[in-house]
Amino acid sequence: MGEFVPLSQISAAIAANLVSIKNWGDASFMSLPIVYPSGSFVTIRLTYAAQDVIRVSDAGFAYRETESFGATRSFGNTARAIAENFGVEVGKRSIYVEVPLEHVERAIFDVSAASSAVADKVIAGLAQESEANISEALLERLDRLFPKSVEHDGKVVGASATEWDVTAVTRKDGHVAVFQAVSNYPISVFKASTAFHDLAALDNPPNLVAVVSSKAAMGKNYSILAQAGRVIEVGQQDGDFRRAAA
Repeated sequence: MGEFVPLSQISAAIAANLVSIKNWGDASFMSLPIVYPSGSFVTIRLTYAAQDVIRVSDAGFAYRETESFGATRSFGNTARAIAENFGVEVGKRSIYVEVPLEHVERAIFDVSAASSAVADKVIAGLAQESEANISEALLERLDRLFPKSVEHDGKVVGASATEWDVTAVTRKDGHVAVFQAVSNYPISVFKASTAFHDLAALDNPPNLVAVVSSKAAMGKNYSILAQAGRVIEVGQQDGDFRRAAA
């Protein structure tokens, strides 16, 4: 057997890879192991605001994250509410705080946490709104196709014993199908994928159907959903829904 590697050596090696630093002009940029909804890492910018005073900023990355999803109108109000909880400030496009040297470490934690929380909340709101629009059309379709056989806002227990909230459950002629409205946002896609994989692991799994606005618009997210269940568009023919539920 080989010798044990000291835990201090392992943790030191890992820590060095968790944070990356780049210096540009009079600013220092620190990339942290915190992920925005798009998958990019939260980055903090350090600059001098005055002698012995450091400005710790998210460099506008949370704003850019919301911009990439077309949700900048929600940035200001959301950022101000969250920033108050973390004791930081909000500019037109950035989240920041100015602190003496001895408080920089704490400020990095506060600004990065606030920046991540703002992006998460804005994108989650978009995902819920989009998902709700798909859900409304989906439930109307299912009620028409399977009268008195549709459970709205159903709850289904997976192989892990986790209870999952789903858009609808149909029960027809001994067949059970789970329909989940999915918007083209990471939070919605991964929620549906996780639930479907857990449900698929049951001894007698239901039919699993992700309902989206457009398969083409889903991009890579389509493949993630297709691994766990069937994917159909909310505007497809009635026959496609009947086959999915059978």
